[in-house]
Amino acid sequence: MNIKKIEIDIVERNLEFVGDNVFQSSGVTGGIVHQGILRIFSENGFEGNCIIGSHRGDNLSKINSVKNLANIILGDSIFSSNNIWHMLIKRPKFSINRFTIDDFSAFSSIDVAIWDLKGKILNLPVYSLLGGEQKKIKAYGTYQPRHIDPDGYVQESDEIKNLNLKAYKIHPGPMETKKTISMIEKVRKNLGKEFTLMIDPNNSYDLKKSLDVGESLDENNFFWFEDPIAWDDLTGIEKIFSKIKTPLAMSDQIDFNFKELQKYIYHPFPQIIRGTSRKLGITGLMKACAIAESKNKLCEIGTGGNIYFNMANIHVTSSINNCIFYEYWMPTSSADFATIEKIDLDSKGNVTASEKPGLGISLDENWIKDNIVDRIKIF
Repeated sequence: MNIKKIEIDIVERNLEFVGDNVFQSSGVTGGIVHQGILRIFSENGFEGNCIIGSHRGDNLSKINSVKNLANIILGDSIFSSNNIWHMLIKRPKFSINRFTIDDFSAFSSIDVAIWDLKGKILNLPVYSLLGGEQKKIKAYGTYQPRHIDPDGYVQESDEIKNLNLKAYKIHPGPMETKKTISMIEKVRKNLGKEFTLMIDPNNSYDLKKSLDVGESLDENNFFWFEDPIAWDDLTGIEKIFSKIKTPLAMSDQIDFNFKELQKYIYHPFPQIIRGTSRKLGITGLMKACAIAESKNKLCEIGTGGNIYFNMANIHVTSSINNCIFYEYWMPTSSADFATIEKIDLDSKGNVTASEKPGLGISLDENWIKDNIVDRIKIF
């Protein structure tokens, strides 16, 4: 069964700005955002979906990359989608035909839509196709950096706790070291000893600050220390690993994809690998998790940036044994749009994959009609 046609509905949203004007190297949520609603059709009329791009910045270059890849895969078998992965991963970084970060993002949207399509054709949820089963997955709450003082994060931790979540990942932004340590201590005291805590400064620390903050993390029993320094600074990562007990988690950075895993698999550090369908699709994420498992490392899956990637992450987590958490990114309105179903927490702060065919989420055609600005058709 082959891919018959592909369509992209370009939609426009105007998001509220998040935070207290905190500088963010990874981008700011807010303002006008364009994203694509991807539709991949089979010969017998089934439709698989994904969303192109996330809630930050503009995504028109990603949409163009999807268009270029779509022209290549049109007519291909839906059930040989691994071929797309091999085509992408073999393309050199430095040549006239080099791939870009946008190409990885484009592949991810296409790959997730094809898995959704496979599930709908076979009348099975994606986790069943991956050999998994439905299970409750612990969620941790998190926001992008949005406070400039420790008390702001204490208030944020109350918000997390009031959602019945049992885990909280702090994005501290550029707070100075003393304030960061004070914040760590205050949040731990506020939430108690049993609450799971993580911290992610988005690769913004130098080695000294990493060690100073890391000592406080040890004292306050944090579960992981994510991306303190540049992901490719192996010397610095090794020094942090040798000095602190809190496990290191690397890397959510956009240029850390699949081949970059090679830098970590021959070392005991970091103890935790980061991955997401947003960068690797379902196909690549399953491979990355397997590599991490082979080295007895966790592969903790980060936010997808839109509801289709987030649900794909849940299906992958339901199919592996080395991911504990789901990243519950807030405000959820930044990612949950254009669909009828949403990703909801249960009373104990868990999420669960849908049992419906494919990813288990359906497009809200009325919302799309009201927000579409253009349509691309590829036959």
